[in-house]
Formats: sequence, structure tokens, C-alpha cells
Amino acid sequence: MKKNPVGIKDIALHAGVSTGPVDKVLNNRGGVSKKTEERILKAIEELGYTPNILASRLKSAKQYSIAALLPEATPDIPYWKEHERGFADAMNELKPYGFQIEVHRFHQNDKQAFVKQTASILENNYDGVFMVPIFAAETVKFVQRLKRNGIPVIFFDTQLPELPNIPFIGQHSFDSGFLAAELLDKSVSGSSTILIISLTQEQDNHLHFTSRENGFKEFFKSKQRSIIKYESTLANEHIETELSGLIKASPLVEGIFVTNGIQRVAPVFSPKKNHILIGYDLIEENVKYLKNDVIDFLISQQPYTQAYAGIQLFYDLLILKKAINKKSYLPIDIVIKSNLKYYNHIGHGG
Repeated sequence: MKKNPVGIKDIALHAGVSTGPVDKVLNNRGGVSKKTEERILKAIEELGYTPNILASRLKSAKQYSIAALLPEATPDIPYWKEHERGFADAMNELKPYGFQIEVHRFHQNDKQAFVKQTASILENNYDGVFMVPIFAAETVKFVQRLKRNGIPVIFFDTQLPELPNIPFIGQHSFDSGFLAAELLDKSVSGSSTILIISLTQEQDNHLHFTSRENGFKEFFKSKQRSIIKYESTLANEHIETELSGLIKASPLVEGIFVTNGIQRVAPVFSPKKNHILIGYDLIEENVKYLKNDVIDFLISQQPYTQAYAGIQLFYDLLILKKAINKKSYLPIDIVIKSNLKYYNHIGHGG
């Protein structure tokens, strides 16, 4: 026997309320106490209520406008390109439901450009903000303003310790560093030295670079392993010169972990070398080094999925009225030369 669909009256009866508050919650009209809303949402979940979203969208003139705030893709930092493709595909699917997205870009290391874009977003009446929280203090101020205006925020790519309760979608940076350490530990001899490379810029505030390094070091806390670190803010040609000298002076180095920008140090190493090189970014330049046996492992952050699935979270939140997970961690993919062909798009890294 076919089961009758769940209706508003069923939800009201299950929640112990009248149909009026249920209708308000389903249509996001407000005017319902938090306690009552929670009871209604719980009833919706327990009854498995699935509204005819497309029909309700066609009856309503409501539009949902989402602001995406992220660094612009540049020749030096092409990683952000793949997020744009994720946004485009998500919007193609959500357009019938009245969704639209406006992308606000800033240079990754330009704090003033970031602040300018946050001010632009605040001037508009967006229904949600999807952002990369690169600059901590400025992000905290921005999120406080958004909260006062009742605008939901979701972080992607980077988490912010100062705002632990903001929903996040992306990779667990600490765990990815821990995994990188385990890979190297299994790939090099026990008597060898491991080199950590970190490349930063003056205003570089990517907290997940440090988190990756912390996870890497955590793995070796209980192991007798020699670890040295090279850190630089120099231009590429100077980095290559310094690193070449360091490698020559450190013959015991076998494993090398690069927390960011591995394409900037890969030219120092030649194919069929005596080093195991691991880092991030499945970008075109790194794929070339992977194919040529210069880079051994690339850790993927799935930027396309960050963008695509992140926008889908706003669909769940605004249309389906569903509570979303505080942390949506994506799988930590390890890409090597032999499984590269199964990654159909350049840019699955980060």
C-alpha cells in the first residue's frame, strides 16, 4: 500500500502545535519562538517530511543571493580557479530555486582588499556569506556584523580558531599534515633526516599552513627522527639557491614535506632523485612534476567540492530549513603518478 505523504497537519500534530507556526517555519517567515521552532524542525526530521521544493519556489518570488568571498586566482596562486568551476556547477543546479551567487575576490595577501570586499558585501542584502577567513581580526569583525543582521556564514578552505562555531567545509589541515608525516616515515630510512619547507609572504595569514606543520610534527613526537626546517619569504630564484645549498650540506635528508607552494621548490630536485617529496596542490604545474617523478605525493584539498558542496549547504539551510553540520571535513586524497588519471580535473588540490 502506498504511504500517504506527510503534510503540515501531520507535522503540527507530531510537534504538538497548531498549523500556523509550522507554515511559518516551512516558509521562513519568522514569528515563531526558538523552542517551538526546534520542536517543529524535530518533527519534520522524524516524520521524514520532504516538501515539493520546486513547486513552492514557482509559487514564490523569493530569491536567495549568496556572496562568495575568496582570493583571486593568479599565475602564482592558481589554486582558487577550481572553486569558480564548483560555484558555476552548483548555480546551474540551484538556479530553478531562485539561487544566485556573487563572487567577491581579493588578493590572497592584501588585507585592505579583503576589508574592502567585506564592506561591499555588508552594503548588500545577501541571504548568506560563503568565505575564506584569511585575515583573522578582520574576519571576526565582519562575522559579528553579519550575525547582527541575521545573515548565516559558512567558512571554506580555512578554519578560524577565534570562531570555532562557524560551519566549515574543507580539509582537516592538522590531520593532513599528520598523514604526510606517516607517509614519509614509511618511505624513507629510519636514520635519515626529514626537511620541512614553509614559504610565506609578509601578510600571509593562511593558518592552515601552520596547522599542517603542527600535524606533521605531532606524528614524530614519539619517534627518534631528525627534523630540520627551511622557511623563506624570498623570491623563487633565491629560494632555489638557498635550498640547493641546504640539500648539499645535508646529505642525510631523504624526506621533504612542503606545507605550501611545492611548485616553487620542485625545480631544485631532479627526477629519479634520492628524495621523497610531498606537498599540496593538484594544479597544472605540480601535475607536470608528478608525472616527471620530481614530486612523489600530492595531497588534495578538493577545491571544486569545497565550492560545490558548500553552496549546497546554503540550499539545505535556506530552502530545506535543515540544520547543517558545524564541520564538514572532506576526505584527504593522496595522489601519486599511478592514480593521477582518475582525477579528471586539474585543481583537485589546495
